[in-house]
Amino acid sequence: MTPHQQRLVRSLSILRCLQTGAADRETLIAYVQDECGPLAYEAAGERSLESQFARDIKFLRENLFVNIPNVDRSRNMYEIENFGDFRPLALTEPELDALMTLLQSFQAGAPQSEEISIFLARIAALLPPDQQKALKTKQARLRFDLRRRDGETIAPVVLRTVDRAIREKRHLQFAYQTARPMDDLPRIHEVQPDHQFFDPSRGHLYLDAFWLTSDGPAGKTKQERWQDFRLDRILADDNLRVLSQKMPPTLPKRPRYPLEYWLSPQIVRLGQVTRHFEEMAVHETDANGWVRVTGATDDLFQATRLLLGYGPNCRVTGGPQAKQEMEKLIRDMATVYGFLPQKG
Repeated sequence: MTPHQQRLVRSLSILRCLQTGAADRETLIAYVQDECGPLAYEAAGERSLESQFARDIKFLRENLFVNIPNVDRSRNMYEIENFGDFRPLALTEPELDALMTLLQSFQAGAPQSEEISIFLARIAALLPPDQQKALKTKQARLRFDLRRRDGETIAPVVLRTVDRAIREKRHLQFAYQTARPMDDLPRIHEVQPDHQFFDPSRGHLYLDAFWLTSDGPAGKTKQERWQDFRLDRILADDNLRVLSQKMPPTLPKRPRYPLEYWLSPQIVRLGQVTRHFEEMAVHETDANGWVRVTGATDDLFQATRLLLGYGPNCRVTGGPQAKQEMEKLIRDMATVYGFLPQKG
């Protein structure tokens, strides 16, 4: 490479390093040498090396127009204040619309909205002025409602602890405030955490985990099943901790519940059936126009409530666990609305 090409390569390496945060001269030189090779700064002495580095910083400031002030001259610290007129990124129309969708979906109240907004703003800062203006003035063709419905905030220590347990693949213990017990006392759970997820239909952030034990007023009981835990109901107290016990290489298998249900002619009149579940198959149509559908789920709770949303246009006939759960739901609703007598 020519000396000019070498300077360009070194300068862009410095730029990449500074995008991760402020750094001193020695750190930046080491980064360039690690990324571009130990001979990136070929110098006879320290003074010559410092001179090369100074010219690289000058190149970024004067040729690429990146505003890089020396924020602490006593320690030779540098940082990117802004990119000035340096606009190295331009998006196609579909890409720009996708960025607008993300920016307008991850507003306050969405999970990790602050972190994602900062990330998207960094991308936007690299766009030419006309595309930056479009992000502020135009509406995306598609927008997701990702706002959380939790009345309570999730304590930062809860998020950090859950993240650490997942990252280190260790057992997690926490106190959990559930809506079911009548005594309002939290239960102490031990779980093997798998991942976090956001359910937009319910508007909550969840921890998906294999539930090992639960400790409450009646003592400790084994659970040994998969369970979703709302993060806003995990208490930020002394019970919250990552345990020393490591998780096994393979977590227990998730249950597979067979499903069989019939959809009314009003639902299938256009010849299409929404694929809500895995292994879905559409079968025969009966004499009244109802269509039989089969599938499988690992979350019976959510599956039955989703099918309940069809109202009188869906009839669950199997498998046995799904049919039993749906019948219980309908009986309980009939009791609430006074069609069946209250128990006891």
